[in-house]
Amino acid sequence: MNIKIKYTNLESTDAIVAYAEEKFESILKVLSRLDAEGTADLHLELALTTHHHQKGQIYMAKANLHIPAKTFQVSEEAEDLYAAIDLAKDKLQRAVEKYKDFKKDEEGK
Repeated sequence: MNIKIKYTNLESTDAIVAYAEEKFESILKVLSRLDAEGTADLHLELALTTHHHQKGQIYMAKANLHIPAKTFQVSEEAEDLYAAIDLAKDKLQRAVEKYKDFKKDEEGK
């Protein structure tokens, strides 16, 4: 899986890159059946959405996963960048697993 990270109103750090790659690499296990050739592309946007929010800063993690014949899009916001990454990864993983189960059922018929 190719992972590309875009930053909006944020500076890239090695810690953020390592954390995001580690989290989203876990989706590879689920993708192995759907993407045998390993052609999946993940475009991850990490952003600081506002500087003047009443409760502080709000971070967004938006993920677009492209596999053959399907694209998944998720977006999550949180007051912590790492929490936003976790929420987006969990939501994307659920969507991929649901699609995998759907394809498995479809092949069984």
